[in-house]
Amino acid sequence: MGIKLQVIILILIIHWVADFVLQTDKEVKGKGKNWSDLLSHTYTYSLFWLFCGSLLSGYLGYDYAKIVLFVVITFICHTITDYFTSRLNSKLWVKGDVHNFFLSIGFDQVLHYVQLFVTYQILFG
Repeated sequence: MGIKLQVIILILIIHWVADFVLQTDKEVKGKGKNWSDLLSHTYTYSLFWLFCGSLLSGYLGYDYAKIVLFVVITFICHTITDYFTSRLNSKLWVKGDVHNFFLSIGFDQVLHYVQLFVTYQILFG
């Protein structure tokens, strides 16, 4: 019937922690320029999802294999999204184009949330 409210809230919180709180200053500054910082960020992001998914699998009654698949899909999609958006954001920041920088950050987040909710719905819905 759709995603339960508790799952929506969990996805929002887990994503925020994984994408913002756990991202280092080095990754923020470097992911738009080099693969090592980008992959370091998306690897940490995905490990946090795996950790949270593992903790929640029993509580929510989900198959662990589907949680792993969710994390793999999320890792791939997050890496692709950030590859493009972080390069754009770096250029906008250097130009001092703050308005478009934040528009781009917001769009990046929309892409991440769409991927997370669609993947969840396909695997667990």
